[in-house]
Amino acid sequence: MKASLGFLLTILLTLSAMGAWAEDNGGFIAIAYHDVVKSKTELASDAVTVDHLIDQFEWLLANNYHPVSIDDLLAAKAGRKPLPEKAVLLSWDDGYTSFYTLVFPLLRAYHFPAVLALEGSWIEPAATAKVQYGNSIVPRSKFLNWQQLKELAASPLIEIASHTYDLHHGILADAYGDKIPAVIAHRYDPVTRTYETDQQQFRRISKDLKKNSALIKKRLGKVPRVVVWPFGRYTEAALKAAADNGMDISLTLNPVPATINNLWEIGRFYPTLNPDLADYRGYLDSHITPPVRHFFKIDSNELIDDNPTGEKRFGLFLNRLHSLAPAMVTFSPLVRTGNNVQALFPNTVFPLAQNRLSRLAWHTAHRGGTETFLWLPPLLFASNKTQQRHVPATFFAEMGKSAFCGGIIINSPTLTQKLLDLAATLPPTDPTIGFWNPAGRKMLRKQLLQTTHTPCILNALKKIAAFQQWQPFIEVALVIPMDRLPTLSRQQAKFLLQYFDFLLVDARTGSAHDIEKMLTNNTGRLRAAKLLAKISLLVERRDNTDSLKRLLAHLPRYNIINWGYENDDFLHNRPTTAIRPFVSKASNPFR
Repeated sequence: MKASLGFLLTILLTLSAMGAWAEDNGGFIAIAYHDVVKSKTELASDAVTVDHLIDQFEWLLANNYHPVSIDDLLAAKAGRKPLPEKAVLLSWDDGYTSFYTLVFPLLRAYHFPAVLALEGSWIEPAATAKVQYGNSIVPRSKFLNWQQLKELAASPLIEIASHTYDLHHGILADAYGDKIPAVIAHRYDPVTRTYETDQQQFRRISKDLKKNSALIKKRLGKVPRVVVWPFGRYTEAALKAAADNGMDISLTLNPVPATINNLWEIGRFYPTLNPDLADYRGYLDSHITPPVRHFFKIDSNELIDDNPTGEKRFGLFLNRLHSLAPAMVTFSPLVRTGNNVQALFPNTVFPLAQNRLSRLAWHTAHRGGTETFLWLPPLLFASNKTQQRHVPATFFAEMGKSAFCGGIIINSPTLTQKLLDLAATLPPTDPTIGFWNPAGRKMLRKQLLQTTHTPCILNALKKIAAFQQWQPFIEVALVIPMDRLPTLSRQQAKFLLQYFDFLLVDARTGSAHDIEKMLTNNTGRLRAAKLLAKISLLVERRDNTDSLKRLLAHLPRYNIINWGYENDDFLHNRPTTAIRPFVSKASNPFR
């Protein structure tokens, strides 16, 4: 395959841009504050004490950080005025009274601009009313009153944003009674046993945003141009609904640096537990190191009870997560019985086994404390010539609606080979990989989608993009067969890591001796290129726990720090909990 000159230029330009993601004049850091209190006795998990806030403001000044406004971001995007170095966007969610009594005086004293996000259902009621706040009923006086808001809105330092009118809560999302954030869930009707359609969901969100904008315009004389998503959760449909209502700038809780090139998905860091300066400094570092990934893979069939509403197996799985505390777990959204393939979510391609994916993914993260990654087998990426059942991009969109997960792992040897072939056509370069930033990888995949003409690559990128309509901020990993590692050049590895958040070397078929021999001969060049932090190793579970422990214990010798095994037998607790030090995110296996 011969790449065109235009394509090569596009690739080279995007690689260069990625290296400077948050270091040039287009990058900035955004901070998401909530409540501010006077003493530690008043602290909630999302609050900071006023003395810590003053320390943080002083630290910003002393270290030459420059708080900027929404106008500054728009001017920089339009090319009228570049952002200052070390630009910071300060924001406060929910509209607590403390913003007026404690924060606003400090903003005026330091002359710091800030974004204030208002949720209509909390501020519209009368001063003596009570409102639903999360799972609690609280006094309306917890939030800013209209007199205070008028003074704030009149200040050139304050940008009034919409936090939706009444979407800051969960809605019924399935027949199991699960409540999932209202912006991302399709509402389930237990009477008709149906889900709202995409169009109905869009109208519900758009109607809510319109109502909140009208309320703010009526009471404060300004139509908000910024939306702050409740819980930081959103979809591409929600972004369109916001833009249709005049808000094409949105703030998320994606913990990555922001850029003026993507004001519709501004990532923000969320200080919790009243951080001191040592912790706060970490929020201002745009060089985010990749997370350490210790994980296991499970057989999806083992998650399914014979009783469609049964929870016994899933309960055992959650117990296993609490026992081993891995950083992530991966399983397929498909189950297989013989040659029969079924899906765990409603779709138009495969028969439905049980509608369980949304519950499995959501509760694995929120009850099990472990990120869920979906293992996507070759079947989903095969071409019509090799697979009778065609899996279109719409299937991935259907999956995305149910997959409230941390990421996807693509196991497609054909795709991997085509990407390596593409890398071989590029002129020798040594691009900067950049740091952990799934939002940046997503933008580069979009660039590649617009330029590649290779059907296999084009097909995969369209499917990933379809999935991300509903799960915009996820990590995407690519599986590399172990036998490809000896021929994987540093340039090829760097090329792949422009578009994938990490590479997973599939060593499930190798013996411990084969694996260690492969690592001895092939990790040096990757270590020299500082790429091993973005490479994970998947091995086969041995029936003998000690043999698996020995293998995992040896991996740091080769500077391998990310690993997992297949399959964890959570139904029978195999391997034994003696494996915990080697997979738990709470322990240090390198000691």
